[in-house]
Amino acid sequence: MRTVARAALLGALLLGGGASAVPPAPSPAPDVVRVFSLRHRKAEDAFLLVRPLLTERGSIALQPARNALTVRDAGPSVERAAQAVEAFDVPPRGFFVTVSLLQATSGPVPGMPSGPSSEQARGAGARLKKLFSFTDYSVLDEVVIQGIEGVPVSWNLGSSYRLDFLIESSRTGDVVRLRDLVLARVRRDEKGHEAVRDVARTSINLRLREPFVLGVGREEGGRSALFLVLSASPPEPRPGIGGIR
Repeated sequence: MRTVARAALLGALLLGGGASAVPPAPSPAPDVVRVFSLRHRKAEDAFLLVRPLLTERGSIALQPARNALTVRDAGPSVERAAQAVEAFDVPPRGFFVTVSLLQATSGPVPGMPSGPSSEQARGAGARLKKLFSFTDYSVLDEVVIQGIEGVPVSWNLGSSYRLDFLIESSRTGDVVRLRDLVLARVRRDEKGHEAVRDVARTSINLRLREPFVLGVGREEGGRSALFLVLSASPPEPRPGIGGIR
């Protein structure tokens, strides 16, 4: 009789009638699919922003012709992607980029004002004197350039230099990226023909309102060196269109 009772109890447990029965695992929530069509920014850039926000089961498809993304994942992940795309897809921002081109020497240069004139250039000159053997810093040119994200900028500096760069869209509000920045020396012959030689070519990140000092090499003969001092700031009411000297 005891054997029969134990068998009956075991059968009840296996059938789920006992208190120790394990409930079945809940089925996962169905995936959500959303299409994001961007108006102001490139879908390729948004792809890099959204992909880390998805789960392992999530997927993202890029449609370059439509400048759109198709995102498939759990509801919370798709919602995070929607918020990120909304914050990212805004009209291109404008900035003022302040540029100082300094010539560093071991003594005063005839015909050139000795010492930087702007506060930005003076601060950079003081730091450079502590780091290098040069004792004098002359200003070849100083300019404030108005630029917009995604629009190439080209500007003449002094009598024989040209600066080119592209303000690249950034996912952070306090950083401005200058992509493909090129400082070139331009020489013109008697017939007006130009010979252009790159002095420096790079890309840099600028934190808003923080000067960035870029050494662009020694001049011919090694008696002097060139430095670019750059900073970026949000737009403020100022005169002019392309730039302000």
